[in-house]
Order: sequence, then C-alpha cells, then structure tokens
Amino acid sequence: MATSSTTADLPLLPDLRRYLAALPEAERRQAVERLRGLGEADLRSLGVSEPLPVEHDYVVEDITGEFPAGLRGTLYRNGPGRWQDHTGRPLHHLFDGDGMLSAFTIADGAVRYRNRYVRTRHYRGRTGVRHLGTNAPGGIAGNIGRFVPPNLANTNVVEHAGRLYALWEGGPPHEIDSETLQTKGVRRFGGRLRWMGSYSAHPCRCPRTGELFNFGVEFVPRPHLRIYRTDTAGRLRHFASAPLPYLAMVHDFALTETHLVFVVSPIILDIGPVVLGLRPFGDSLRYRPERGSVFILVPRDGGPVHSLEHEAVMTFHLSNAFDDGTDVVVDAITYRGGGLLGKLSRFRVASLADEPSTFMRYRITRTGRVRAEPLADVPCEFPRHNDAFEGRAHRYAYLNTRHRLAAFYDTVTRLDLRDGTAQHYTTPEPGNSFCEPVFAARPDGRGEDDGWVLTVEYVAATHTSRLVVFDAADLAAGPVATAALRHHVPQGFHGNFVASR
Repeated sequence: MATSSTTADLPLLPDLRRYLAALPEAERRQAVERLRGLGEADLRSLGVSEPLPVEHDYVVEDITGEFPAGLRGTLYRNGPGRWQDHTGRPLHHLFDGDGMLSAFTIADGAVRYRNRYVRTRHYRGRTGVRHLGTNAPGGIAGNIGRFVPPNLANTNVVEHAGRLYALWEGGPPHEIDSETLQTKGVRRFGGRLRWMGSYSAHPCRCPRTGELFNFGVEFVPRPHLRIYRTDTAGRLRHFASAPLPYLAMVHDFALTETHLVFVVSPIILDIGPVVLGLRPFGDSLRYRPERGSVFILVPRDGGPVHSLEHEAVMTFHLSNAFDDGTDVVVDAITYRGGGLLGKLSRFRVASLADEPSTFMRYRITRTGRVRAEPLADVPCEFPRHNDAFEGRAHRYAYLNTRHRLAAFYDTVTRLDLRDGTAQHYTTPEPGNSFCEPVFAARPDGRGEDDGWVLTVEYVAATHTSRLVVFDAADLAAGPVATAALRHHVPQGFHGNFVASR
C-alpha cells in the first residue's frame, strides 16, 4: 500500500509543512514516512529548525536562578536562521541557511539578547541560488558551471585581535560589529586570503602566544591545505601547505604546542556531477572508506609536514590535542560510516538514531603508528573544553549527548578524561534540546573546571529558547541560572564566550 503524504495529523510547525509541500510527490511520501517513524517528543523537537525572520534587541526579563557575579561578557553564537534562498525557495541541506548571529550579553546578573543576520551578498539577493546542498531551479541549464556556492557566514563566530568574525569555511570571514552585530564587510586580510579565500570555521587560538591558527582547503593546482597564522595584532600570513590525498572535505583541526593536527576523512567530492549541474555539492559528497584516512602533522615552527595513512575515520569535529612526550594525542567525534552525510542533506526529517557517534582518542607515535581508544560510549557531538587548555593535556571535556531524542541532543555532559566518569544533565521536558556547550572561565579561576558552561536550550512546549548556565564543576546539579527568550533560536552550530574587559 502506498504511504500517504498527508501530515494533517502530525504536530508540525508551519515552515516544515511548507518545506514538505514543496517537495516532489515521491520525495514527500518518503519524508512523511520518516516523520511517522518518530515519537511525539521527537516530532516536537523539530521546531528548533523553524526560521526566525525577526531581528530582536531587548533585555531578558524572565530570569530563573541567579547569574554569577563573575560571569560578565557575551556569548556569541552562529548558525542558519532560515533555510530559504533570497527568493523564498525552501532549501534542503542543514548547511544551506543564511547565517544569523545571536549575542547574549551578561552583566550584573542581567541578560540582553540581540540577533542579526549577516549581510552577505546572498542575504542581500546579489548571488545565484545554487547552494551547497540545493540546486538552482531550471535543471542542468540553471546549474551547469555554477559550482561555487554562496558564502553564507553561518558556521562559527570568533573574536581575535579586537575584531569579531562570522565564519564559513568555503570563503573569507565577514567582520561583525561586536556591539550591534552589524556586518562591516568581507575581510581578506590585505589580500592574503586569495581566490575563493577558503578559511575554516574552526580556528584555534594558542593560549600561550595569543596567535590564531587556521586553514583553508584549496583544490588547484592540486588538493591541499593552506595553513595560516594570525598574530596578536591581527596580521595574517600563510606559513605552510599540506597536500591532500584526494578532493576531501576537511572541517576541523586541532593544535598542540608543536603541531597543527588534521584527521582527514575520506569524504570525497565527486566533482563531475557538480560541474555539469546534475547535483549540488552536498549530494555529491561520498564517504569512501576504501580510500582510508590520513593524519597530518604540520609543525608550528615550519618544519616538514608528516602524513600518516590510517584506516578510514569518519569525523567532522575534533576536540583537543596535546604533546605527550614524543607522541601526539588528538581527540575526535567519529561515526561508524558515512550515513550522516545523507542526514545532513535532508535534515528536516532525519533521525540520528541509526548513526551513533563515539568520542575517540588517537595517539600518534614517533614511529608512525596510530593507536585508538574510545573515551565515551554515548552518542555525542560538539566537544568543548576550557580554552586555556587548548593544545595542552586536559582533564575535562564538555559535550552534547543524546539519551532520549533521536534527532537532537537532549543532554549536556561533562566527561572526566582521567578516570572515565561522566556527569550528565538531561532536560526533563520532552522535545527539548541543547546546542553546543561553551566554557566560560571564572575570572582568576585556578582549576580547569573553575567556571561555567553556557548553552541554549530549545523549549518545545512553548516554541521558545533559553540561555542556560551550569557550574562547570557540578553539571549534574542542573542550571544555576536561565534566561528565557520571547521566541526560539533556530538550531545553531558554534559559538564562543568573550569575557568583558
């Protein structure tokens, strides 16, 4: 019997219904079938992917608990705020949405919220409408040769040398006013970001030197990583290149006192269909485990690059890395296969239940061996730590984990990497989910966990969101304070806390 494509009896919010209605009939039936396989809490959790078309600026009045006196500064977050192009057409891929910045400014126990879209060329309607995961209308004629997706500035937001940047790894950063969130413009660092200006959304700051390290993936004349170092005055320079074994998507890296560490997954772009206009980038990425992975070590002093072949590792996000004698240790969130790529390309109706992740540690020895061990056996993502321990041996990792929901992460977890114990806080409200946990250090704090963990929780019952603050040393005790917004914040990707000076 054919599956019905009607959704009248499902608790879905308006934009998801519009998205489903825009799908071809066969694809709509498949999507509805996936939705009917979800429980009620999971269906309600999908509300976090509704757009937020309005830009707000107000003092939050609904405060629960008490914000710590020492917590002063701004939590900046970035992520797609709407999944439609500038013509209003619904988009398929999680990465396709226009970047929307959120700022939670905390001072004297009060919280001010502000959100603003990054005024990219796409947002202003000055680009084409072929996206990373959604082709333009018109079939081959509308897509052939138009293989560079627009810079959406939607992945991370980072402060360095007194400047705030909205990042998107396929192009240069957009500079943002740290107070108003207004877009100042694209920044190419005096022309040093060449051509497409690829600049990863996951830079690493060395706490010892204050330098910011980053990279971009370049495809010509051959696939390689172009490595950058930015000094404390904001001057960027290219200091190394590392060859890639194939046309790979590389999303993240880690830093030690001596090296930049890359774990290259065989997420390989099938470039032919993209150039010919047959498929967008997102649908042309293939996980090819038979090609294996490569661990790349790039010395910070400019010495020779070392590449170590390894069996395939499927990863997007690394956690931290450090030197341990002559070994290099790096932690990463890994997946058992490439099914996650399909989930991202149709995220509105996807469940992660059949794509569990594992928090892994890899030890790269001086003799070129790579040894692996699991650090946690619960599905997890978005690992963070105290930034003062970037590139150094650390004890605590903070992650999103999944205990009840299938599509989103309903728990914030503190993992003790020394003894393997964990503290969890799972939201008690069905359908609620948390975004990436961000560590904010206590001023003059002494211990690694002397501070707070900040996250944003989606509240499914009211279709709103709230800022949530935990004591980083006692996560299981629950929030010490929350600030409830009048509206929701769409699911985001990454963010950082900038303490008040």
